[in-house]
Amino acid sequence: MGELLRLVGVCLKVGALVFGGGLVMIPLLQPDVVDRHQWVTQHEFLDAVAMGQVTPGPLLVTATFLGYKVCLPYGIAAAIGGGLLATLAMFLPSFAMTLSASRQLGRLRDSPRLQAALKGVQSGVVGLIGAAAVILVRQGGIADWQGVAVGALALCALVRYQVQGSLVVLGGGALGLLLWGH
Repeated sequence: MGELLRLVGVCLKVGALVFGGGLVMIPLLQPDVVDRHQWVTQHEFLDAVAMGQVTPGPLLVTATFLGYKVCLPYGIAAAIGGGLLATLAMFLPSFAMTLSASRQLGRLRDSPRLQAALKGVQSGVVGLIGAAAVILVRQGGIADWQGVAVGALALCALVRYQVQGSLVVLGGGALGLLLWGH
């Protein structure tokens, strides 16, 4: 039960800090779930991230996986409950912040101080997404020239042609089967 409470704490923390999309979660989650608590291996974490890209609610599904995995030793019902609780903990902070700010939204939207803070937050998000890319590459996401080529094609599809991320992930999987699926 202690592990589940620690996981809920991690999910609440990450849920409160995520701004700019699910990829920002990678460098926020990875040190806690892989390095500090060792709930999953680096490989399992990357698999959870990859699966989160092809399911609804990209990357937030990772919280469901983590809750399930942490509670699985206590039985399937506990694992399902752990997955639900971790997911709720990931969504709860942003939901609460949105709800509490909704009445002040008009006034906040015109606040020069808030706009200045958001510019800084956006710059931080770019840094976090860059860190996510470095983590994924460093942990074997791109290990050879074929991986570089698939990554470049994915980047081009996303930036130049604005292809939906889940389609890019599925296309990467298909290319992976062609290139490495002997």
